Amino acid sequence: MTYEFDEDFERLATTLRVGLGVDDQVNLDVIEFVRRMKRQGYIADYVRVPDVAMLDAEAKFKPDERKIYIRESVWTAAEKGVDRSRFTIIHECAHAALDHQFERKRSLFGEAIAEMMVASIRRDEKQANKLAACIIAPFHRSDFSLTTTAGQLMERFGLSSPAASIRIEEMAGIFRRLNKLPRPLPPGVVDFLAARRRDGHTVTSLPSAELAAMQVRQPVYTGDACPVCGGFKMIRVGTMMKCDLASCGAVTGDD
Repeated sequence: MTYEFDEDFERLATTLRVGLGVDDQVNLDVIEFVRRMKRQGYIADYVRVPDVAMLDAEAKFKPDERKIYIRESVWTAAEKGVDRSRFTIIHECAHAALDHQFERKRSLFGEAIAEMMVASIRRDEKQANKLAACIIAPFHRSDFSLTTTAGQLMERFGLSSPAASIRIEEMAGIFRRLNKLPRPLPPGVVDFLAARRRDGHTVTSLPSAELAAMQVRQPVYTGDACPVCGGFKMIRVGTMMKCDLASCGAVTGDD
């Protein structure tokens, strides 16, 4: 199966969680997860390796053996709930679940950095990261709304700050698609449309009701006259002043 969309990874993660009997867990027991991966045949085994015997990676999946190798320090840290170590172990489980065919390493050093220059490896690593995030922090267990914060995801699921920041954007996209909500426009685009409307132009790129509902930042005029057009629509931009009229746009020097 081809995995392209966030919903594809969500479905696979849910299938795994349900199939392994852990879908009732909010804060996932990753040690039990990998043990159940072995019991149910997703992997042949997992091997805890002394750190000095595996200097090139924190963990790695070897598809020819169907085995996951994990540094002892990573395993111990995961047992203690350390977010990066928990994610590292599930990341390797994700490689197995996605049936990736080449050895992949979870590392920041040496050979792993060079490997990331290969397109197929970048693809596999991205897929494993996405699936691991869905396994640890599944959308259907998130109680997600558009007011949910990354900090709340960190606390709820035991995610690191970087992982939670990525995950919340993925969840927001899923939530909008489920509820048929439009993606919010970037603030710069909203400001541009609002300025055109203020200047009397007809905005046709969006329905008027939708545009009116947007939170548009209203300009604060200083009360000074523009030295070029004489209009009283000067706004402060840093240490400068700018005429807000589209037909003018003059900018004064720095204060």
